[in-house]
This record gives sequence, C-alpha cells and structure tokens, in this order.
Amino acid sequence: MTLDPHGFLPLFAQETAAQLTALEAALHALEERPDDAEALRSAFQAAHSIKGGAAMLDLHALHGLMGAFEDLLQHLRDRPGRLDPGRWLPDAFTARDLILAQLSDLRPGEPPPPEAEQLILNLRGHHPTPDAHPTPETPVAPPVQAAPAAAVMDVSALAADSTGTHLRALGFEVQVTTGVVPFAGQRLGVVSARLAGAALEAGWPAGRLSVLSESAETRAAWAARGLHVTARPARAARATLPDAWKDAALPGRPDS
Repeated sequence: MTLDPHGFLPLFAQETAAQLTALEAALHALEERPDDAEALRSAFQAAHSIKGGAAMLDLHALHGLMGAFEDLLQHLRDRPGRLDPGRWLPDAFTARDLILAQLSDLRPGEPPPPEAEQLILNLRGHHPTPDAHPTPETPVAPPVQAAPAAAVMDVSALAADSTGTHLRALGFEVQVTTGVVPFAGQRLGVVSARLAGAALEAGWPAGRLSVLSESAETRAAWAARGLHVTARPARAARATLPDAWKDAALPGRPDS
C-alpha cells in the first residue's frame, strides 16, 4: 500500500511552526552575537529539518528557501566574522516570516511564488563566488513625506508588526520597516539593537530612540550611551509596555 505524503501536511505544519520558533530565537541571538556558534548550529538544524520535510512533501518554495538559507549558514560557520549580519539577517527573518505565513495553505507540487524566488536569490547572493561583485550596502530609506508619530525599525518583519500593533494601541501613527528611516520629527523610534547605530547615523536623537534587545549586556551598553532600552514585549502583554512608550504618546508632550 502506497502512503499519500500529503496526509502528513498537518503534522509537517505543526513541526515546522516549532522549528520556526527555534529559528527566530537563534536569529535574534545572532543579531546580538554574530559569531555565536550555538545559535548558528540551532539555526542550521531548524533550516535542515524544514528543508527535509518540504522535500518529502513537494513543497518547493519551502525547500528552496531553507536550502538557500542552509547554504548561507554553512558559509557563516565556515567563515566566521566575514559577513555583516545587518546585510543578511533581514532576508533571513523575511524567509522565516514567509514560511510561517504559508503553513496555513500548504500546496504540494506548486512552484515557488515570485517573492520566494527573489528571496532565494537574495539569500544566495550573501555568499557570492570570489569573482562576484560584493553585495552593496543596503541604502537608507528616503524620508517619508509626512512623518509618522512613531517608527518601528526591526530586522524581523514579524516582530516589527507586533511592536507596531502595540504602538497603535497607544495612539501612535506608526511606520514599520525592516531597515532604518531618517529622523523627521517622530516622537518615538523603536529600534532593534542591530539597527540602533544606523538610526543614530540617520539623525535620530538618542532621547527619541528605544532600543530592543534580549541581551542584558547589550541593553546596558546602549543605556550607558543615554538611550532607553527594553526587551521585546510579548505579543499579548500590552499591559507591560515600557512607560517611555506610553509617555511619548501623551497629548501635549513637547516634540523637542
């Protein structure tokens, strides 16, 4: 009797969701410590596991994404310190978010959608052959015409959206991005630690930034430079949002 592999889709979706949680934790660790061997190992294992299951079930987009990401992680393991995490982490988080979004509608046998094909190329482009041109620095996004009240700048699109939801509940008009936007009068800029230096270079005053980090050591370093720091708030824990965010949303608060 031949087993239909498509019958394993619910189990694959459940196991992949768990692997993506582990992958997200590893990526956040690499955001703080780019050469963390244990985080690289955890990310590699998660990617390898998802790739293997996707191959068995003919999920070509997931297989291609995790194959490209696995190759990138192997490159990072073989050549520690050679790639700036600020270049490849946004694509890694985007791959994680794209796969998570597809788990509710897995379609065996279908070709990768255009956004997945482009992301696969992006991931492979972070470790070019020696004769290839180096990957250019990601340009700073141009300023928006009407500055929002707050900006969320996080390498993870999923985490950025969660933070944006919290800020909107506080009354902010929010711009969410996985890069850095220049300061244009916003009352608050919530930024991941990996992007905090770039935000300062983009004109953000230290007093307007709130740095997100899961590392107490990293938070202490940024606090010593006069910036507000906090761990990423839980998606369902709005009551625990930092007072600095709530204060920035108060009507009549001075903009200077």
